[in-house]
Amino acid sequence: YSTLPKHDILCIDMRSFYASCEAVALGMDPEDCYLAVVGDPDLSSSIVLASSPKLKRDFGIKTGNRVFEIPKHRNIRLVGARMGYYLQKSIEITQIYYGYVPLEDIHIYSIDEAWLKVDGSEGIFGDKRAIAQKIKDEIYRELGLPSAVGIGPNRFLSKVCLDIEGKKRGIACWEYEDVPRKLWPLPTKKCWGIGSAMARNLKNL
Repeated sequence: YSTLPKHDILCIDMRSFYASCEAVALGMDPEDCYLAVVGDPDLSSSIVLASSPKLKRDFGIKTGNRVFEIPKHRNIRLVGARMGYYLQKSIEITQIYYGYVPLEDIHIYSIDEAWLKVDGSEGIFGDKRAIAQKIKDEIYRELGLPSAVGIGPNRFLSKVCLDIEGKKRGIACWEYEDVPRKLWPLPTKKCWGIGSAMARNLKNL
């Protein structure tokens, strides 16, 4: 791996972003409520766009389910999607990133996910783990939104680290040396960028 880039890259993901935004707006704890964001709450065939972690865990309701699949339960809240509101919250999160790294070191991947290169910030804010914790804490303090961080020497590995460990632990860090032990034993479909069709092709090879 000596010829590959070696940076300190954070891949930051906002957990159940749409559902978390709506939970905070309703004065609820995003990680301790039953809430689903759907296209149209009055349409039984409408698609679930996001569900709170507790709704996923206790009722198995995930993105892509339909409204009619959600159990009739007095504590489950259905909310119609407000894309403009989520975009505004995403902008506010990005403004928090600006406090830690310059614009050229921020790569927005989606409305709820971004990469930050923190190499040049460590003399100010501490090492990569300390920076990740500071950013997580500030987002939660200012906006009430939970997040997870994967840290790696490039964007790819930080994203894989996030998906496999970071979303469970809150913060996780992988180096190139971790790849044989942590990545190689997993099914190929666990690797970011490999879908079901590519997984089949690789298995056939």
